[in-house]
Amino acid sequence: MTRRPAKVWLSRKVSRLGIGHRLALSYGAIIISLIGLSDAAVLKLKSLSEATREALQVEYPKTVLINQVNHQLDIEARAMRNALIFNAESSRAQYEAEIASATLRMSAALSQLDAQVHDAVGRDLLRRIRVVHSAYTVNQDDFIVLLNQRRLGEARNLLIVDLHGYQMDYFALLEQFNRHQETQMLAAGQQANQAYVDARELIFGMAALALVLSALVTALFRRSLLRSLGGEPEYAVSIARRIAAGDIQTAIELGDRDSSSLLHVMEFMRQRLTERDEALRRANADLQGSVNTLSQMQAELVSSEKLAALGSLVAGVAHELNTPVGNSLLAASTMADATHQLERRLAQAMTRATLNAYIDEMHAASDILLRNLSRVGDLISSFKQVAVDRESSQRRQFKLHEVVNEICLTLQPSLRKTPYLLQAELPQDIEMSSFPGPLGQVLTNLINNSVLHAFEGREQGRIQISARKLGADLVEISVSDNGCGIPVANQKRVFEPFFTTKLGRGGSGLGLHIVFNIVTGVLGGKIRLVSQVDQGTTVTLTVPREAPDDPIGVLPVAGAV
Repeated sequence: MTRRPAKVWLSRKVSRLGIGHRLALSYGAIIISLIGLSDAAVLKLKSLSEATREALQVEYPKTVLINQVNHQLDIEARAMRNALIFNAESSRAQYEAEIASATLRMSAALSQLDAQVHDAVGRDLLRRIRVVHSAYTVNQDDFIVLLNQRRLGEARNLLIVDLHGYQMDYFALLEQFNRHQETQMLAAGQQANQAYVDARELIFGMAALALVLSALVTALFRRSLLRSLGGEPEYAVSIARRIAAGDIQTAIELGDRDSSSLLHVMEFMRQRLTERDEALRRANADLQGSVNTLSQMQAELVSSEKLAALGSLVAGVAHELNTPVGNSLLAASTMADATHQLERRLAQAMTRATLNAYIDEMHAASDILLRNLSRVGDLISSFKQVAVDRESSQRRQFKLHEVVNEICLTLQPSLRKTPYLLQAELPQDIEMSSFPGPLGQVLTNLINNSVLHAFEGREQGRIQISARKLGADLVEISVSDNGCGIPVANQKRVFEPFFTTKLGRGGSGLGLHIVFNIVTGVLGGKIRLVSQVDQGTTVTLTVPREAPDDPIGVLPVAGAV
């Protein structure tokens, strides 16, 4: 009776978990099981590695050393036999050297075996080999002494009787040691093979268990998922696609057990979307009216900004004309007074000095008059060209440096009231077929923007205009200042309409917005702004030398630079 409530409680707890949590717990259990089995497999493989190492690094080198001792013993036996047969002085010395060398190698091999052999049988065999080796070495030394003393008969008897017996014992012990090592190697190989079989069976068992657990978890997960979806996923996906495509009137078939399924939630969402769609339609109608009103207001503000800029230009030119016109009037009145005085003196006797003074005065006055009138003519000519270009916005052929110089000339009167310096350094070989009026408005707005924003609180500043060719079809025009720069947070918003940091203090937020529209629309180019705080700002225009045939005005994307 206690198992069923516990099972029901566990089922309820599991059903409260999300699908992702269930999947994570299920596969987490599988992964933990596989990790445990992997650790067991690693231990089995470790034992396999140790058994293999034992066979290859411990047992096999012993066999090699025994074979080496056996080989050296054979060399000694052959060398002693040959030394007895070939008893010449030269050959005897050679065979003695072979015997000594073989003896040294045998001793070295036996020392290595002594360090590597640890089992009781091996140690006993090695002790017996040592005993035979000592006796054999002593008799071998006696044999060499007899050979050197030319006592060949005694040497032959020693070789046949004693040394031959020790050799047989030596070979027998080495053969016995070899068989013992073969037994050791066979046991090590069997151990390694058994470790391999155990590891293989464990890995196959792990794979089978992982397959069974994965199939079981997949089946349980599919059952839980279908229950949560309210049916096959294809139906839920098709309903979701219809709703996403805007068909919120589609009917959803709900079953008796779908009160907590995804389909039930989707039906609730569809009803809410229907209600919000109606509310959005009404809100969109109201917003469209507001947008139309704002668009009209924006157009009026842009027009006002253009007129304000032109009015400022006219005021500046008028102020600049005031000085040369006043100087001209002063010179003309001086000439008139001098002429009246000369006329009165003509009624009396007039000296040459008086006439020369009059002529000098007329020369000076006429020079002043000509210079000032020439200045007035240049200003009026430049103002007329700029005004015509702005008013007509017609395409024409022009040299870039001439248009820029005319713009700088018309702006100089207003800039003379400030401590700021305007410089233009442009090559004289850049010819364009574009719209000088909109280009002039762009440069004027950029210069006025620098005057208004860049040099606040500064007693001096410099605005630099430069240009260069980019290939055969593009021109790059840069307007830079050494002012206070633009904060990073504002750099992506400077071209947005109505964005200004001088609202109510001379800034409308439309100057750079108009610049962006003209450059990207009328002139068919691109604009880029680079600025660092306290180091200045550079605005770069990249425009084609030949403007597009059908220029259009475009609104800038928010944050575009």
